[in-house]
Amino acid sequence: MMALRDLLTALEEEGAAEHEKAQQDRRRQAAQLLAEAHERGAKIHADVVTAAEAAARQEAETLLVTARFNARRAVRTVRDDALEEVLSQARERLLAVPGSPEGPAMAAASLEEAVAALPQATTVHVHPADAVTLGPESTVQIVADLEHGGAIAEDDQGHYIDNTYLTRLANIWPETRAELSGSWNQDS
Repeated sequence: MMALRDLLTALEEEGAAEHEKAQQDRRRQAAQLLAEAHERGAKIHADVVTAAEAAARQEAETLLVTARFNARRAVRTVRDDALEEVLSQARERLLAVPGSPEGPAMAAASLEEAVAALPQATTVHVHPADAVTLGPESTVQIVADLEHGGAIAEDDQGHYIDNTYLTRLANIWPETRAELSGSWNQDS
């Protein structure tokens, strides 16, 4: 019976050893799984941080580009407004010339230029304030019907030369505007 008891003890010890070995294997596997999980978690964390940094950089770059665009647009708007103000003031000054102290000389020069450009002119239209100062020595009929200064010369065939101050301003404005804009761009 002793042999059976020894056999049972031996089997029990062998079972306990197998159980201990299985427990150690499970603990080792669990530790390995836990280490792999920590490693994957660290990689995922690093990937998320890298992606967040890249997204933040991209967003910052987008904000910077947008801010620069808005700043350029604001500068353009201010410059355009300034140019429109210059044009408006020039118009106002030209509208005030008829009847002013310099009005007669400017009207005479405008009439002479218009007639020189259209020598066969028979009629010249001027502002009423200028018609008074031009006098009868003119070789063409003067009609005082313009709302602003300068002269429009016309012949009997319907040809005409518009030498009014506002037309002259309109003709030179695109180049003047470009020059002003160009000089402002050089200053910035």
